Amino acid sequence: MSLKIRPLFEILQEGVAKNAMNARTTALQAAEAAPAASSGSVSFPNDYPNSVKHFLLIGSLGMFLGACVFLYLSLTRAKSSLAHTLIFLAAAIASMAYYAMWTGIGVELKTTDLSPRVIFLSRYVDALLTQPLILTTLCLINKADNSILVSLVGNDILMVLAAFIGSLNVAPLKYMWWFASFIFLVLVVVQLVQKLEGANDVYKILTYITIASSCIYSIVWLLGSEGTAALGLTQEVGLITLTDLVSKLGFGLYFLFNYDAAMGEDDTDAQNQQSQQYV
Repeated sequence: MSLKIRPLFEILQEGVAKNAMNARTTALQAAEAAPAASSGSVSFPNDYPNSVKHFLLIGSLGMFLGACVFLYLSLTRAKSSLAHTLIFLAAAIASMAYYAMWTGIGVELKTTDLSPRVIFLSRYVDALLTQPLILTTLCLINKADNSILVSLVGNDILMVLAAFIGSLNVAPLKYMWWFASFIFLVLVVVQLVQKLEGANDVYKILTYITIASSCIYSIVWLLGSEGTAALGLTQEVGLITLTDLVSKLGFGLYFLFNYDAAMGEDDTDAQNQQSQQYV
């Protein structure tokens, strides 16, 4: 009787050992596969929603066409103009930045926050380079002093850098960086408003466009992926793209087609003609 019972216990023990071995092997395989799955689960631009791809492509093509128009207007002028060059450079840089985002360059999935966030690093490179060009153009129109130019550009650069650092942090630190960016925005807006007195209508409209677009950037940061994520990715990208098109293409087209009125060259030519009549 004992000879029959003993093999039965051995069979049961072998079965338990095999099950434990299989379970351990399965766990090890799952642990090894987990990092690979987590690192390769999201990739850009493959995981963009179609609407995001469309907005980024519209931004890239729109800025490219605008840069071509600005370059043509600059080359066809009888006299070279620094303002034309600045507007062309702003549109060209923005076109490259949008193309980089469309192809997934400089786009990261931020997983350290409460929920995954998509961060467009190329957007900050764009803002860091193009916004000072826009502000320099406004200073050229208004014939502002170098001190005003340096102050405007310096505050704008600090505003963009603070927002960029905030995008890399998590709450509550990121909101402190956003607040610092907002303070520099207020300084820029105050200086622009102070220069409106006695300015021509073209300069006023261009200043309003710059102020409105800067405020929209700050609000979308707070409500978008970098901030509270109240806006969806499509809504955020769509708002930023439309704002960029207005603040760069709309700004540039309105300014260049009203260049003489903005720079006061009509008045200068008229005065020269009058002075020649009395010679």
